[in-house]
Amino acid sequence: MLPLTTMTVTRPTPSAWLVGLYSAIATAIVAFAFTLLFQAENPILYGICFLLIGVAPVVGYQLGTGQLGADWKPLIAGLLSFILAVLGWILWPILVGAMTKGQSIGRLFIASLVGFILGSVVTLIVGTVMGQNPSWVTPGFVLGVAVWGGVVGAAMSAWSKPA
Repeated sequence: MLPLTTMTVTRPTPSAWLVGLYSAIATAIVAFAFTLLFQAENPILYGICFLLIGVAPVVGYQLGTGQLGADWKPLIAGLLSFILAVLGWILWPILVGAMTKGQSIGRLFIASLVGFILGSVVTLIVGTVMGQNPSWVTPGFVLGVAVWGGVVGAAMSAWSKPA
């Protein structure tokens, strides 16, 4: 006779640092593609890449938590939030928080604000280091947006509530 046993398996909670790194890398790749297409003066493609900047932190979060493609609503919300370019940083936490189970809109708004401030500081530091050379705008934008995406992704991981 074979003894039958049962065992519960729980998925370990992912590190907020690792999820933030995944989100920052995904956001940096999309922001770099945006800057290359912007310099190539291809408005349709760089417009699409700008919209994908809102999707990249969510993709990084889902990749870090092992749920890539499990829920499409926050991806669509991230895409829609950057349609109004200037308001994208404000609309992103509202739309993504409303469409994601286990995320608080207020906490995502705080994380987005902190990420925007830290990203702006990084952008200005890059501008200060490179001086009056106008080529600092591209790496400054990419690093600034990557910092925003990393902060938001880490916050989504650290502050998520069980769904």
